[in-house]
Amino acid sequence: MRRPSAWMLTTLTLSFVALGHATVLAATQNQPATYTVRPGDTLYRIAEARHLPLAALELANPQLSNPNEIVAGQQVALPTAYAVQPGDTVDLIAKAHDLASSAILQANPGINPLDLMIGQTLYLPIPAGSASAQAPTAGSSSTGGAAATPGSSTAPQQASRAQLRQDILAYAKSFLGTPYCWGGDSPKTGFDCSGFVAYVFGHFGMKLPRESHDQATVGAPVSVSNLEPGDLLFFTDTDSYASLYPNHVTHVGIYMGNGAMIESSSAHNGEGVVIVQNVFQNPYYVAHYYGARDVIGS
Repeated sequence: MRRPSAWMLTTLTLSFVALGHATVLAATQNQPATYTVRPGDTLYRIAEARHLPLAALELANPQLSNPNEIVAGQQVALPTAYAVQPGDTVDLIAKAHDLASSAILQANPGINPLDLMIGQTLYLPIPAGSASAQAPTAGSSSTGGAAATPGSSTAPQQASRAQLRQDILAYAKSFLGTPYCWGGDSPKTGFDCSGFVAYVFGHFGMKLPRESHDQATVGAPVSVSNLEPGDLLFFTDTDSYASLYPNHVTHVGIYMGNGAMIESSSAHNGEGVVIVQNVFQNPYYVAHYYGARDVIGS
């Protein structure tokens, strides 16, 4: 039900307490908003001199009908520098700044959206100091605008995490019918159970271990009575490799609420990604149930 190999991806390192909509913080507080073109300047030279991605500079200046034709004295808008915060993903940063995720990716060639580092500088394709760049985080405008600090339990943070859980489920359901593949960890190859979970959560910037027995060690334990959508459900001794692992965990699925779970299963000729109803009334799953973990935060 999972890949029995020795390697695994880096364990979860982000502070999940801080998950939610991206905090709006510039990489530098006194970032200049514009640049005055000098004789001989081109956008390429400006970008190179200021250590900016050329694409970000061009996208921040849609008013330039021909980016190759700028004249001395002209004002060119500089893109907004943004420092990645704990829990950030490209999708969350885009939503917080009213941008398309694709625009951020286009403005920052070469970044890996699944491997953002805290403190890493991204350039948003909007002029520095613009209204969009200074917008409050989603859900915080009614409380005065300041972003909540990590560890707080404000209603906006709780609401954003609840939305994140629903976004995770919606993304997981987009793979319904993807074939099962032992050791598979992408839609192109098909998924095994833990490959499916790692892929889904990785889309939201959460790096989970590759194998189910290791995934069962991260996050916080959750009782059945306190399960929330997006929690992970683990099962033991579901294949012949269980004895290799101290916890004997060999299968994992994502809880959906109302007793349902979405998983990638090898059952029934490798049916793949499916939704299982009434998990805790199913004799097989009840007999093999190990426990649940919350890797998102509440």
